[in-house]
Amino acid sequence: MIAAPALEYLFPLPALYAAAGRVLPEFEIVEAQDLSPSAHRLLVHSGDMTSKLEEFFGESMRLRILQCEHTPEHYRREVVLFGGTTGIPVEYGAIEINLSAFSELLRAEIVSGILPLGGLLNRHQIRYRSEPRCFLRVIPCARLIEYFQLAGPEVLFARSNRLLDAEGVELARIVEVLRPV
Repeated sequence: MIAAPALEYLFPLPALYAAAGRVLPEFEIVEAQDLSPSAHRLLVHSGDMTSKLEEFFGESMRLRILQCEHTPEHYRREVVLFGGTTGIPVEYGAIEINLSAFSELLRAEIVSGILPLGGLLNRHQIRYRSEPRCFLRVIPCARLIEYFQLAGPEVLFARSNRLLDAEGVELARIVEVLRPV
């Protein structure tokens, strides 16, 4: 388990797990070079995960919302992204979106939960960048094993990430966990 000060890197995951009464999986901060080659390709970049996943898997990504919390300023959700054709779950994510950074139209689309945030930002031609805060090795809990349809626990890789607009305003904080590839 990572030390308490590093829990900030996992936000909003601890808040969502606590709200559901669940214990966090084990996380360890690692360097980019410690990621598997496929995880490195998918996690070490300054773009959005949706586009990277679509490119890597050769299909569009769909969104399944597992849990969400909504205030006028923020929208938190726990999601699984899966292949639109194959239905294979490829990423688990916990995200807090700064709704005040978006137009009313885009806020409504975000809260509707139909498309991943990266896809919406690209569709609306909003300039943004990813700023990975750290990379993580994850020992999955039973819940992640179930979501990824794994036979048992195996090491997963993830990143703690922030999306920033062109002026540096934080659009979202995200923890993105990949299924083994």
